[in-house]
Amino acid sequence: MANPLPRTLYIEHPLLWPTGYTAWLPERVPTIRRVGYTLVDLMRRGLISPRAVEDFQRETLLADVTWRVLWADTAPRSEAQSVVDALRNARGVVVFIHGWAGSGEIWEDLPSMVVQRNPRLVALVPDVNGFGGTPFSTPNPPFDKCDPPANMRAIELWLDILGIRARSRQTKLRPVIFVGHSMGGATLFFLDEKFWRKGEVGRIALAPALLLNDRQRQLFYRTVGTGIRLTGVSDLLDQLVGKVIAPRFIEAVAGSGSPQVRAQHKRIFDSTPQGVIAQTFAAMGTLQASFSESKWPDFITFLAERDLLVGQKPTSDLLASLHFHPDQIKLVSGDHYFFSVDGRADQEHVQNRNHVVAHILAMHLMMHDRLNPRPEAKTRSLR
Repeated sequence: MANPLPRTLYIEHPLLWPTGYTAWLPERVPTIRRVGYTLVDLMRRGLISPRAVEDFQRETLLADVTWRVLWADTAPRSEAQSVVDALRNARGVVVFIHGWAGSGEIWEDLPSMVVQRNPRLVALVPDVNGFGGTPFSTPNPPFDKCDPPANMRAIELWLDILGIRARSRQTKLRPVIFVGHSMGGATLFFLDEKFWRKGEVGRIALAPALLLNDRQRQLFYRTVGTGIRLTGVSDLLDQLVGKVIAPRFIEAVAGSGSPQVRAQHKRIFDSTPQGVIAQTFAAMGTLQASFSESKWPDFITFLAERDLLVGQKPTSDLLASLHFHPDQIKLVSGDHYFFSVDGRADQEHVQNRNHVVAHILAMHLMMHDRLNPRPEAKTRSLR
C-alpha cells in the first residue's frame, strides 16, 4: 500500500485556482452561477502544484477530478472575480457526493436551491469514484481504491488541494457540510475526523448504501458486480449484461428519479469501463468495516420507505447499533431517488427535496453559530 499523502496544503495562494474554470455553465435557478473545473487542467495552467496532482493520482489511482462550483451572485462583477469573492467570503461550503454510476448532474437543482436560500454558502459538486469526469487511471481498480472508504479519502485529499479546510491563521471557521446519496452516502461514514477541526464538518446521508448488516443485499451487489465484470468473456454474456442486466439495474437505481436522472445514469453506465462499473458496485457488497464511534455529531440520515437498493429496516437497525439517535434518522416516502424532481409535479418528491434543503440550511446555521459565537454570547457564558 502506498504511503499516505501528507495532509498539507500545496497551494501558496489557494484562491488562484477559482479563476481557472474550464466552462461557464448555464443554471436554471435565478441569480445562481455555475462554473466547471478539472484538476489536471488547473495543473497545466500553473494554478495548482504538479506535485499535488501527481501525489493525488498516485494514491487514489484517479486520473483527474471534475467538479462544479455554484454560488448566488447579483453584484455587477467580472466572472472570475465573482467566483473568487464567493469562495473567499463564503460562510460555509456544501459538498455534494453522488452515487454509483452517476455524476454531479444527478443533483438537479438541489445545490442551486441551497445557495439561493443562503447566498453566503458555496456548493461544490464533483464527479467521484471513476465516474463522469473523474476517471480511474486503470479500467479495473482494486476494491481498496474504489470502495466507500477510498472514495472518502480521495474527496478529502481533493479538498485539501483546493484549500477548502480551515487553516490555523483563519480567525473565523466555516462549516463544511457533505451531502451524499447512495454510494456517496455510505462514503460519509468514513470521513477522517482527525483531520478536521472539532465541529467543522457536518454530514447528511441520503439513502446510504452501507450494507454491513444486510446480507441479502450484500450478496445482490456482489453478484451483479460479478455479472458486469464478465463482459468480454462471450457474446452471450455481453448481450445479457447489455440488454438485460444494465437496463433493469439502471431502472432499479434511478427508477424513481426524473427522466434526466435516468438518462444521466445510462450515459455514465455506457461510457464507463465495465471494470469500474463492476468493481465500484461489488465493493459496496464486499465492504467489511467496524466503527468505534459512540456519537456521530452533526450527522443526519434520510431513508426512503420504498427503497429497493437500500433497505429501510436493516439500515435503521445498523444506525441504531452505531448509536445514532432517533432524531438523526429521517424516514421519508419514496424510493431511492426520493428527492428527484426535475420537470415533474410530484408533490411527494418536491416535499422531500425541500425537507433535505431545510436540513442542510439548519445544520449550517447551527454549526456556524457554534464555531463563531458572538462576543455577547461569550460574555453571558462566563457569568
